Amino acid sequence: MIPARYFLIAGIFYYLFYKHKIDKWKNLKIQKITPSGKQIKSEIVYSLITMFIFALVAILIVIMNRNGVTYMYREINTYGETYFIFSTLFLIVIHDVYFFITHKLMHHRKIYPIVHRIHHLSSNPSPWAAFSFHPIEAFVQIAWIPVVIMFVPVHYFSILIWSIFMMIFNVIGHLGYEIFPKRFLDSNFGKIFYTSTFHNMHHVKNNCNYGLYFIIWDKLLNTIHPNYRQTYNNIKLK
Repeated sequence: MIPARYFLIAGIFYYLFYKHKIDKWKNLKIQKITPSGKQIKSEIVYSLITMFIFALVAILIVIMNRNGVTYMYREINTYGETYFIFSTLFLIVIHDVYFFITHKLMHHRKIYPIVHRIHHLSSNPSPWAAFSFHPIEAFVQIAWIPVVIMFVPVHYFSILIWSIFMMIFNVIGHLGYEIFPKRFLDSNFGKIFYTSTFHNMHHVKNNCNYGLYFIIWDKLLNTIHPNYRQTYNNIKLK
């Protein structure tokens, strides 16, 4: 299910923006050059490896749950609808914090060339780059889920919602096209959530814009690239 879900989401975005009516979106392209076929193939291969690792962790979670070592539950009424919503949002927020910390660590000069460099081979990312990870990084990026569910009650649907949200947002971040509206950065959402431009700049500059969903942590730690807003606005003026 996990590989199928990912390839469906990434495949739809790739088809729409890289195969179907390409000229319609060309003004939204963040970098003018289209990723090479060689890069796309590499991204897909590493994504397959990542999805395999994610699937193994999913099997581990099932085994853990069957052995009663998790707090996963099936009936929403067990904790109520309010808690269901809260715990779903909790997964998204805690994942963003976890990702920001581990992502920064991946850029450590001793770790980067061994692990994270694989992801940055896509300096001009496509939707397939979203999960183009070294196997070690793939495991690190999913390892938090088994830990969380050992201590926090989480409904099955909460994990499913988080998983779909994570995949869509990650694919958008690596889309290579800026699909958010012109005034987005001035909106309440734009002050919180990242954009395709935000993460694309991370792939180009390599030392800024580390967030996965939110730009809050980058703001607090002053790791947003100073030209982020200007770059975004320039794309919107095309």
